[in-house]
This record gives sequence, structure tokens and C-alpha cells, in this order.
Amino acid sequence: MNFYFSLFQLIETVERMDREVKHLAGRVLRISPRDARANQELLEQCGVKIGEVKNLLNNKAHISKITLRKAALLYQILEVLHQRVLHLAGATSSIGQDDEGSVKATWQMLSMAERHFRTLVKTLHEITGMELQLPMVGAQEAPKGFTAVAQKEASYQQEALKLLEKATEVFGEDQVLSTHLSQVRKELLESRKRMKHLPSAPASVKAEPPAASMA
Repeated sequence: MNFYFSLFQLIETVERMDREVKHLAGRVLRISPRDARANQELLEQCGVKIGEVKNLLNNKAHISKITLRKAALLYQILEVLHQRVLHLAGATSSIGQDDEGSVKATWQMLSMAERHFRTLVKTLHEITGMELQLPMVGAQEAPKGFTAVAQKEASYQQEALKLLEKATEVFGEDQVLSTHLSQVRKELLESRKRMKHLPSAPASVKAEPPAASMA
């Protein structure tokens, strides 16, 4: 799995570079008018080379597509957990400081989100032996009020739970990875139960079936 996860990261990086090079090539006349032609030609050449790498990785590599999809599943989980951290970190500054209960609840959710993210990063680093690379995410508008924060957090938790449920089945034979994934899933299920009892919890969270039914 370490080879495939690293390979998947490489494929994701190449895909991202291809998009960014094309984006820059399309805007080069506006962002560097003085040397626009030279920069455009350089970027177009880079695009061609990146395209060749994409073709080799996607069509020529003798790899197991099933194992690569497993690696992609882990990467998806990592991205969702990363988004949770970014969302809640931004939310800490948008909650009214006079509402101590909301502030405390937001910081508690952020602490848990950070722990889940760091746990998976550490586990995958131990598996692959490589530093994990996530795409840079642009600044997001902070939600207004605790209800909006909880609503967004609930959606991230639900998305993470769906992926984790699948992952615990797929990686059942990998005891170390499966144990960490199951623990994160268990804590998310417990968190969703607690969120339903918050006075200002969004209606969609309160109306959902008990989280235990997903087990």
C-alpha cells in the first residue's frame, strides 16, 4: 500500500500542476505583460511535458487499479479531515465572544478535528515513509453564528463517516490502519450524538436517525 499511496499522491500532484499551468498560461498576458510571449511559450512547453507524465502514469504504469482506488479512498478521508480543521479554525474567530457555550463547543470540535487529522497523517506517514502533500486551499468565508458552524461541521462529519465506514471494510486486514480508522469513526459517531443535544444544533442534525444505526 505504501507504494500505491505514494503513487496516488504523485498522480494528484501532476493533475494539479497541469491545471495550474493551464490557468497561468491563460492569464499570462494580464499578469506579466512585459514578458508575456516568452512566459506563455514556457508555460505551454511545461504543459506539454506534464501531459506526457500524466499519460505515462495513467496509461503506461503496470499497477493494480484496485489498490490505487484504495489509496484514493485514504486520500479522500485525509482531505475531508483537513477541511474540517480549516473550517473550525476559521470559525473560532466568528463566534461571538459573549457566548461562552458556543465558543467552548467550537474549540472542542476543533480539538477533536485536529486530533483526527494528525492521527491519520501520522499513521499514513508510518505506512508510506513519505511526507503527505495536500493541495493548498483558498481562504473560506467564516460561517456566521454557531448554528452555521455546527451545520457545516455536521456535513463534514457525515461525509467522513461514509468514507470511514467503507475504509474500515476495505482495510480490515490491516490491523494498525483499521484500528485508527475505527477509532476516528467511533468518536465521530459519539460527537454526532452530542451535537443533537446542543440547544442551537441545526434542525438537520437533530432530525437524522441515531448515529448508532450506521454501525
